Amino acid sequence: MKNAPIRVLVIIAIVSLIGIIGTQVYWLNRAIEQQDQVFNHNVQVALRNVVESLCEANGKDFPTVNPIEQVSGNYFIVRTNDRIDITNLEYLISAEIKKRAISQDFEYGVYDCANDQMVYADNVSLKNQANSPAIPVLQNEEYYFGVYFPEKAKNLFAGFDLWKFTTLITLVVIGFFGYALFVILRQKRLSEVQRDFINNVSHELKTPLATLALASTTLHERSAEKDNKYLTIINNEVARLHKNVEDILEASFIESKRPIQKAPLQLDQFLNTLTEGFKSEYASKLISWDLTGEANRAIFSNEKLLEKCIRNLVDNAIKYGGKHIKIAFSQDQNQTVISVADDGPGIPKEHLKKIFKKFYRVPESQHQHNQKGFGLGLHIVKSAVQNLGGKVGVESKIDVGSTFKIILNG
Repeated sequence: MKNAPIRVLVIIAIVSLIGIIGTQVYWLNRAIEQQDQVFNHNVQVALRNVVESLCEANGKDFPTVNPIEQVSGNYFIVRTNDRIDITNLEYLISAEIKKRAISQDFEYGVYDCANDQMVYADNVSLKNQANSPAIPVLQNEEYYFGVYFPEKAKNLFAGFDLWKFTTLITLVVIGFFGYALFVILRQKRLSEVQRDFINNVSHELKTPLATLALASTTLHERSAEKDNKYLTIINNEVARLHKNVEDILEASFIESKRPIQKAPLQLDQFLNTLTEGFKSEYASKLISWDLTGEANRAIFSNEKLLEKCIRNLVDNAIKYGGKHIKIAFSQDQNQTVISVADDGPGIPKEHLKKIFKKFYRVPESQHQHNQKGFGLGLHIVKSAVQNLGGKVGVESKIDVGSTFKIILNG
């Protein structure tokens, strides 16, 4: 499942590129075909005019059957079957071709109708016309000629500078896409390696932390009163380190997008039990608690994940100086809202949109003192609530406090 977005991105990109390339190739072929048809038509019109001029010079009528035959893409046979003045023929072909804006060099040959043997051939450069060698005078009465354009294909492609440019752009896009895909897959692999490393380290830390906690508790029970304060410090630090490890594991689990088991949950009983636990847990901090609300139905959720969200919000409120914590809940036909409000220093407005980002911590200021932690608590809340199909929001005023709301569907 976690690879699905990348697969969708790759498929969409590949289909888009194939579509772009396919469309470009299609229109390029169409353009070349049209250019080829225009060229062939112009050549045939030019050769027809040449035949008319030859017939007029010989005092003959234009043949009733079309004398022009295109043997191949760039070779034309003109069956005049009459006398041919080679000097006049070369002039006429060059003149007619130039009239139709054809600037391609050509070759022509004159054939004897009696045996189909070539009696004369020459190549003509329209850009740099040189003096032809001695031209023979043909004695027979019936000849035909052929015209060949050796660089027709090359010249057809030469006129597509725009297409060349767009092809270059397409190749650049393909190259960029290939590089971007390489970077994405590499970053994904590195992210997976990093996540596995963090999970392994976190799991490896849990066992020695549990051992330390057990040993510290045992020593606390057996030690003299003067040593208790040091053991208390050890206990507190072990607890804090244990919480950090749990946060890392929790964040990793939530981001793995694994399926979440949901079950019916009586919201009022759940929050009442949770609040009583908070009162006991934070008894030494002299926190006042309020729980208000009325639930008219059970919700379909994951109790452990929802408890983690509320606990993180409460921990966060107390960590930043809140002395009065108010937990409220309400339900209507479409949604359930759980809010955790405190009377702490508040969060500056410019940080409200960033506090749910992973590892983000509000900078220390006159209103906000720096606190220890990884910046994972609120990120876990947002990710967990999204996995439960809901959303989380926050309202805060400096020197008044903050209110976090968990909004669940149903």
